[in-house]
Amino acid sequence: MPLLKPSWCPTVQTRARESHSARTSPPCFLRISRTSSENRRAPAWLGLLLVLLGTTLWIKAGPAAAQTGSSTEDGVFLIRSGERRIGTERFLIRRIASGWEAAGELLLEVPGAPRVSEASTLRLDAKWKPTSYERQQQAPKKGNLTVEFGSAGTKLLSKTEAGTQEQIFLLPDHDLVVLDTNLFHQYILLLRQYDAARSGPQNFNVFVPQEATPAMISLTLLGKENLRINDTPLELNHFQAATEDIKIEIWATPEGEIQRLEIPQARLEIVRQDLAGR
Repeated sequence: MPLLKPSWCPTVQTRARESHSARTSPPCFLRISRTSSENRRAPAWLGLLLVLLGTTLWIKAGPAAAQTGSSTEDGVFLIRSGERRIGTERFLIRRIASGWEAAGELLLEVPGAPRVSEASTLRLDAKWKPTSYERQQQAPKKGNLTVEFGSAGTKLLSKTEAGTQEQIFLLPDHDLVVLDTNLFHQYILLLRQYDAARSGPQNFNVFVPQEATPAMISLTLLGKENLRINDTPLELNHFQAATEDIKIEIWATPEGEIQRLEIPQARLEIVRQDLAGR
């Protein structure tokens, strides 16, 4: 499941049911598509290439032993490709009356590619179950994507200059996380749901709104490591998040605050700015 792959909306059609392997999507996945205009889907192999180019085109409860982190966490991630800085992501995770809210602002600037500017807001209940999600793209093209999660169905609505598309999904009502394209702060929410009292891999159902795709991800705590990040020595927990397509290395404090994230296959490194050189 290529979590990092920007894509175009699927070909316009109405389907009562799609078949998916047990490894890549939850059972009983239902999608109904309704749209005002027809679009094309990008070939799957373009995914990581588009991430490296910075081209994001929109056509379209945790257990008691889990890492809960602080009530409020904010910060800035630096996004690097090789030795080159290609963007930043500002984020804020905070408690609200209904549970939790995670907001992010993504800026990608890659030489030879359009500037990408996006904002997102994910709301969850007190047990980390997603309730609503919105993602807005200001550049290079205008676009808006909203998701409403519900037991009767999850509705995804995407609006762009090309038209409007609505899709309905039946998603699992347990262990569900949102990990949208290029929004790395959402992995903090994944870590907060990890049950440190259990050993071995822990599986989560995933929904990727920008791809309109469900999947599964496995999160494993590999152990503690002493890491030097920009001359600052830290003892961090080393996690590995894995799908059938990609592995993501994550280093975080015992409270679940991510300090470094690497995707070796994509040559991407994400470092917390307060520990990164300017």
